[in-house]
Amino acid sequence: MEMFAKVFESHGRQVLVTKAEDSDGNPQLKVTMRFDGAEMSVGPCFTDDDAGDAALDHAFDSFGQEQADVFAGLVEGAKSPFEAAAKLGILS
Repeated sequence: MEMFAKVFESHGRQVLVTKAEDSDGNPQLKVTMRFDGAEMSVGPCFTDDDAGDAALDHAFDSFGQEQADVFAGLVEGAKSPFEAAAKLGILS
């Protein structure tokens, strides 16, 4: 069975990690969390070729509880996706 999603619990939140595609069809590792009913997804994109698919597989396989703890810790206390994005440095 090929896995495409993992769910972790950390810092009082669920962290969903999926193999996905960006809007251009490139492979993407998507990390998703919810904040008061709103959803935020971030993650790296890879090249749209065999090397990109292999990189996505490696990133997905390497993402575990420790990475979920780090990610959730970075956005701890955020009440909305905008607050979480600011904590991540995506918004200023």
